[in-house]
Amino acid sequence: MKKFVADVVVIGGGGAGMRAALSAKETAPELDILLVSKKPLGKGGTTALACSDRMAFHATLPYTLPIHDNFKEHAMDIYKIGGEVSDYDLAEVLAMKSADAVEYLLKIGVPFVKTANGKIDQFLTDGSVYPRACYVGPETAIEIAKALHREVIRSKVKVIENLMVYDFLVREDRVVAAKAIDLQTDELVSIQGKTFVLATGGAGALYRQNVFPNEMTGDGYAAALRAGAELVNMEFMQIGICHPHLLFASSGSMFRALPRIVDESQREFIAEYLNESDRSELTTLEFKKGAHWPVSYESPTKVIDLAVYAHTLKGHKVYLDFTKNPSYLSAEKVPLEILRWSEKVSSELFSKTTPYERLSKINPTVVEWLKRKHIDLSKEPIQVQNALQHFQGGIKIDRDARTSLKGLYAAGECAGGQHGANRPGGNSLLDTQVFGKIAGQNAAIEARQIPLVQINLSADEELSTEGEVPSSRARKMIVDILSQSGFLVRQEEQIVKAMSELEMIEREGICQDENGLAHLMETKNMLLLAKVILTSILLRDESRGPHLRFSHFDPPIMSFLPRKDDWNRYIVFRIDEDQRLRYEIRIPARPRGD
Repeated sequence: MKKFVADVVVIGGGGAGMRAALSAKETAPELDILLVSKKPLGKGGTTALACSDRMAFHATLPYTLPIHDNFKEHAMDIYKIGGEVSDYDLAEVLAMKSADAVEYLLKIGVPFVKTANGKIDQFLTDGSVYPRACYVGPETAIEIAKALHREVIRSKVKVIENLMVYDFLVREDRVVAAKAIDLQTDELVSIQGKTFVLATGGAGALYRQNVFPNEMTGDGYAAALRAGAELVNMEFMQIGICHPHLLFASSGSMFRALPRIVDESQREFIAEYLNESDRSELTTLEFKKGAHWPVSYESPTKVIDLAVYAHTLKGHKVYLDFTKNPSYLSAEKVPLEILRWSEKVSSELFSKTTPYERLSKINPTVVEWLKRKHIDLSKEPIQVQNALQHFQGGIKIDRDARTSLKGLYAAGECAGGQHGANRPGGNSLLDTQVFGKIAGQNAAIEARQIPLVQINLSADEELSTEGEVPSSRARKMIVDILSQSGFLVRQEEQIVKAMSELEMIEREGICQDENGLAHLMETKNMLLLAKVILTSILLRDESRGPHLRFSHFDPPIMSFLPRKDDWNRYIVFRIDEDQRLRYEIRIPARPRGD
């Protein structure tokens, strides 16, 4: 068995992982820092590939409104839009450290847009009371990833690519080694370290419709859970209207330009799925969709997401058409407060122009960006669908990014507790940099203080590769089950049926097929996570944020299970000594005085 040894091992080559590795090296230059990535740096991970109409980095800067105690307003926004099911102390850390994160990114060359007076330009995004969203353009995340990658090269942090970590070795409640597979050879690899940082991102591959890179199979979640760490808030995942092929969130200005929403026959279909009240407010609802882009129970704009979903269930394709105004457009029905929210556009712009002309005024950068992707909105519609965009939950951490296991830290999307049911737009990128830095720093400090545990992992380690269901078939079944029962529309009968189908796969066992050992282990990880997700969805018998539970769904007749105050709690999962999945319902850390 090939073996690597380092003082600090960072697993994950995205934004959080690169920041953690750099932070560890900055904190303890004398230590050996190893960055392990499933894909080559810059070729994988969400940060390096994701785009939106204007991708945001949410931050409270010294001049961000309100000037007095502005970070407290930011922290409260995170907590409140999170549905009060996140840890407030973690939200406070994100807010307090956000300005430092921006300063670091500026220092390493991220070209945030600035105003004429030299300040970073900030706009108002979903889930916020004040403008905090810094940006580069559609590729804000990509620019951050490029800058971090340059710094990793400069720092001489050791990088090993094409390794998939699938498990941990634990001694006396401490992680002492990671078990991995070389994706190019299918060989087993051991990685010893004093401390470990998990930054493996989300698990978009569990769902048919997602905007994640294809390697995001939830390996970090599953490995941490099996090792003894806790997962929290796994029923909450952001789902928005996105392009089906580009990793592009069709958010913000795309809806505020008020395009037609049509199907393959150019028919405006949304009104067919709405009740009379919502039909009369469709102009306002579509405009507000730009501010409430991920679906949320608390927003009236959820009916647009659900109409798109219902129409695609019938086999239709859905497009945003910017060449003509929608038939229901009424400039008088665009509320003044939304006009103020949206780029200071006057109501006259909505009555005398096309959606393309409005978008070109509101956000010319995205128009040109899409042209470079061979999509000319002045001539053709852009296809969209409901897609999974971000996992809100993950491996439970504290203020120091520590998990419940000694020697194991987590940061970025694979970490949990810092966000609840939802989050302000741009807070995900912020999260990668704030907790990435904290995780790397604390992992390095701890590594300085402890010896390396001597272990021996042999090449003949037993990995179960036998079962009745080939991994390719099992993976398709898992994805189909979750996409049908644990996606946008969640109903008890379907969830119970889905869980029994997962249990059948587990009983029969998953076997290795022509796709190899890594594919098998990924699929086993996906099965474990699917069980966690569906159990969470079933337990939370209410609607909150993107978690929409229905007693009946047949648009325009939609009966939601309402939000309940006694569910201001989160669900925490662990695996016990007998390898059984257990859960506990806990009260999150509240703001002081609550």
